[in-house]
Amino acid sequence: MNTSDQISLLTKSWEVIQNLAKSNGELAWKVRVWGLGIWAALIAYSFKEHDQSIVLVAIFQLIIIFFIELSARQIQYKFIERSLEIERMLNDLLVGSEVNIPAGGISTQIDTPTIIDLIYLLKLKRWLIWLPYASLLVASYIAWCLSA
Repeated sequence: MNTSDQISLLTKSWEVIQNLAKSNGELAWKVRVWGLGIWAALIAYSFKEHDQSIVLVAIFQLIIIFFIELSARQIQYKFIERSLEIERMLNDLLVGSEVNIPAGGISTQIDTPTIIDLIYLLKLKRWLIWLPYASLLVASYIAWCLSA
């Protein structure tokens, strides 16, 4: 395979991986939006009914949505890692280094996310992922206290 063909293959693979990463990012946002909407409705209903058990359901639902979003984010970051690998291959080709493209081509198969990947998303620098949920847990506690 000549260099031009390798560049074309890598460029197309990079575009596919980028689109997969983008779709997982959009999925994570949709999960968050729906989850927070349901949470808000449950909190409002708990105030209307003066029922603390509804707040507990809202908290449980919020935790489930948080983990669903984290799962989508983990997959998104795996695709971003794969995209960076392809970018390195492209850079190597462009500067004249030899690149070994696997015989089966570039795959969209990613490594299974691990607990280490989960912990990575909970680090301080990823506060945009977890801080909204932590804030809503505090708000849920306040709502629980006020709905008594």
